[in-house]
Amino acid sequence: MKMMEEVPQTLTVDPQAELERLHDLHALELLDTPAEERFDRITRLAADFFRVPVAYVAFIENDRQWFKSRVGACPQETTRDISFCRYTILRNEPLIMPDARDHPIGRNHPMVVGEPHIRFYAGVPLAGPRGKNIGTFCLLDFKPREFGPEQVAQLVTFASLVEREMNLGQIIHAQNELLSTRAQLVETQQALDREFNDAAKYVRRMLPPPLVGPEKLEWHFEPSTHLGGDGLGYRRINDDQLAIYLLDVTGHGIGSALLAVTALEFLRSREVRETNFARPGEVIGRLNRTFQMKEHAGKFFSAWYGVFSRSARTLTFANAGHPPPLLLTAQGLEKTSHGGPVLGIVPDVLIPEITLPFPREAELYLFTDGLYEVTDGRGGHGSYDEFFAHLQDESRRRRSIWPTILEWSENARKRNAIDDDVSLMRFTAPES
Repeated sequence: MKMMEEVPQTLTVDPQAELERLHDLHALELLDTPAEERFDRITRLAADFFRVPVAYVAFIENDRQWFKSRVGACPQETTRDISFCRYTILRNEPLIMPDARDHPIGRNHPMVVGEPHIRFYAGVPLAGPRGKNIGTFCLLDFKPREFGPEQVAQLVTFASLVEREMNLGQIIHAQNELLSTRAQLVETQQALDREFNDAAKYVRRMLPPPLVGPEKLEWHFEPSTHLGGDGLGYRRINDDQLAIYLLDVTGHGIGSALLAVTALEFLRSREVRETNFARPGEVIGRLNRTFQMKEHAGKFFSAWYGVFSRSARTLTFANAGHPPPLLLTAQGLEKTSHGGPVLGIVPDVLIPEITLPFPREAELYLFTDGLYEVTDGRGGHGSYDEFFAHLQDESRRRRSIWPTILEWSENARKRNAIDDDVSLMRFTAPES
């Protein structure tokens, strides 16, 4: 991407344009609000995807830069006059500084020549509901890095996800105002409820029966109060190999459920050609190419797909942005690999295949993030590491892991601390 050759260090801002921009910013009612998972998830995904220490969503007010979501060493806010983003919001394209020391904006900047010694910056302007740039989606690193056109396009895709979430509140607010003026509101809501209930029943019918025999698979599914996008299942590939899988579509509603059901149909179908279902990496790649978010209402998803070999006593899997399943062996409870990025955002992703030994006493536990992202009453959410530490403590007390997971889920549900679908799977192969 071509960068600006000369950038003024003192910016002249059109007062009327600035007034309109601030009006759009304040209309969103996002400033000084608590962290929200819908933004934090995108920020975490971007930090993992680009392998940078800092990623954030920032809103630019008249005299400050305030961070709605941040990963890495970021304060809650800074003054506007020391922010790189005050330049980014004046553009209609990303601002990229591979090495800030060589860029007109950065070469004398206090955060470049001094602490925290920023070297790399990539920012995309975020437009509000009326098209005014009110904030930025940015990456930072403390070492220079190359950032070519492909990476810029990927960053713009992440920024578009933030914009969609950012403006969603305005859209919903306008829709609610419109509906409130109509006498048919109650009837419409009842009809929507019936549609959601019918859709939820259909999603449940897609769940398979428990698997019994040499390999055993049991599952537990707890739907949220909104229709979610979880899906799970298994398929017998041949006499030796069994595939098991779990996926989680972002968001709630019919769109998420429809994508989950369609992806499950793909994984279950015997009619799918040119896909070797014994190769997890190939299956994950095909899922990604088939279900790109631009063709599925902006929805992306995580997926885990594994193949157990009875003769080799191995488990080969590919993990695309899904919470790492847990493996229990005689050596204890361990995390498996995080794998690669989520599916549906970019057409070409490479998710590695990993093969682990699976002894007769082994147990594999798979789950969606709704299990551990429990609310704490203060707007915060629990983490994977907290959940894993709890299971380790219970394991050291010689408590069985599967009942402990079910108990955790039930207790969180009773506290109304879970606002997402929860899907759990337990796989064993003691008789193979």
